[in-house]
Amino acid sequence: MADSTLTQDISIALYRYMCHNIVGSEEHVNTIRLMNTARDNLLCDNRAAVMITSGSFGEGLDMKGSDPDLMFVHKRIEVYEDVQPNLNTSITYFSMETDNVKPGFTQLLLKHACLQFVFDVCEKINGKYYCSSALYKESLMVGQQMKIHGPCISDDDGWFDHAFCFHCKSWISIAKQWIGRSNNSWPNYIMSNK
Repeated sequence: MADSTLTQDISIALYRYMCHNIVGSEEHVNTIRLMNTARDNLLCDNRAAVMITSGSFGEGLDMKGSDPDLMFVHKRIEVYEDVQPNLNTSITYFSMETDNVKPGFTQLLLKHACLQFVFDVCEKINGKYYCSSALYKESLMVGQQMKIHGPCISDDDGWFDHAFCFHCKSWISIAKQWIGRSNNSWPNYIMSNK
């Protein structure tokens, strides 16, 4: 328990140090976060994807040399783990398969497609269609000067990173420990490695 308290104290101290000595006061950080949230909400009205400012800038840390990170969550594609949602024929659904994959990863099995392009970003394995992250990112780069940068697509000059995501409307089993977690606490080492 002492290690957990020490880690939490160090994390909070680091956050406060960064606020006061690198990026400004806590109020400044909170203002940037609120402005990002307001802009994201205004921009997501009638688009196919919800935009979420993420990364250090999304957390309110406006650091020199840091590129803007944006997440785009596709509105017509959903993921579920255990319980299949009521089928909406205008939504594409993937189910999570976590057997035989590394911890923290999943395979997304296509269950229902309403968009034809979904088949172009899937690989067929043993008669089933699985979403391919590489094919999905490649399909979004057609005709643009961009490159794959880990889980993101970046411009050639490295000015921004875009992560394209699917939404899971329920808490997956591995994340349920976070449901009741206070916004002011960090998970202890034991809990985060389960």
